[in-house]
Amino acid sequence: MLLPAAMLVVVHVSATHAPTLLARAGLSAEDVDLPSVDALQRSQASNLFAPFYWNGQTASGPFVTFDFSAGTGSVVGLFAVNGSQTELLVDTIRINGFSLVSPPVVSGSTFIANGNAVSFVAHDEPSALLQFVTSTEPRTIEIAFPETTSNLEVSHATTWPHASLSFTTGNTTGRIILGRGTLAVNGTTVIAQLESYDSMAFRAVPSFIEDRAERTAILDAFASGRLAAEYDLVAMTNGNWLESAAQYNPGLSMSSDVVGFNQATLTLNAAPTQDGLILIAFDPRTMPADAAHQIVITDEGVPIPETANPLAALYATPGPSGQASFSQLSMNATVLVVYMPTLTTSSLQIQSVPLARAGPDVATEFAMVAAVFVVSMAAAVMFRSRRE
Repeated sequence: MLLPAAMLVVVHVSATHAPTLLARAGLSAEDVDLPSVDALQRSQASNLFAPFYWNGQTASGPFVTFDFSAGTGSVVGLFAVNGSQTELLVDTIRINGFSLVSPPVVSGSTFIANGNAVSFVAHDEPSALLQFVTSTEPRTIEIAFPETTSNLEVSHATTWPHASLSFTTGNTTGRIILGRGTLAVNGTTVIAQLESYDSMAFRAVPSFIEDRAERTAILDAFASGRLAAEYDLVAMTNGNWLESAAQYNPGLSMSSDVVGFNQATLTLNAAPTQDGLILIAFDPRTMPADAAHQIVITDEGVPIPETANPLAALYATPGPSGQASFSQLSMNATVLVVYMPTLTTSSLQIQSVPLARAGPDVATEFAMVAAVFVVSMAAAVMFRSRRE
């Protein structure tokens, strides 16, 4: 069976909180506790990820909803969601030759359907991320966009990703990247030919999304192949954590080793080595990035310098700069864009370090005490003189 290209780790959620939230997280009341419910709420409030609910026909979450036919491997009506607002992104997605090998499952923020030699993974997050991965056989995937979709443009390259597509529906924009296969457009229908051991990913920036400029820059980095992977991490009060992960570059593997409040450690392995961007996001409580804290990132213990312009990193021309760097996006969450000149085996440590409160030094404190003493003595003399 093909392993899914994304995962969400959810551990223990509270029975005393909303049953709907538990069901969306794929959890039962027998093994639930408060830390996971708290972490899920913080993740959703930070626009990172939220849990799906699957009733056998519809996968629905706070950010994404669609119908899925297990018999045909078809997605029908992919909608982006924002409260009472919905926006149709795709009419249908059909995986030709799909044969289900195990029932679809929801694991936290991911919906996973494993078919014969192909897997489909959807993420419940604001950019409506979908992933398709083949194993021993090639597959053809047909994507039918709404009739109002325009600017369907395909480009091919000699390096990964070998094909990409952009589309526009009103004020919504989106991208598709395909590792080694080909893309073709017929009206508003896209035909994707995936080779064996290939991958395709879809993501969009809906018209109602917050932080639109930065999310569009992430979308463009994704389309160009510069975005190698992304991890959303939320610490729990019992020492565990929730995570939603997506890896796009086929030569990269990345895992979270430690995630706690104010600290996280990630391990990267890549072959062949090349440069790339990694997006790492936390809710503000897990990794505070306010005026009282400083974000510090090290690679194998060596500090990575921070740069002030994250958009420059996201739009920079591909090619090694010789020096790693990171930037912070101005989103509600703590979102870090890390540039690695070589995506090789390394250990990234991210910390939120409280800044020391500015206070007077010893000499200043002594001078202040002396000044208070002098003023007090003068006041005493004046008071005594007046009485006499």
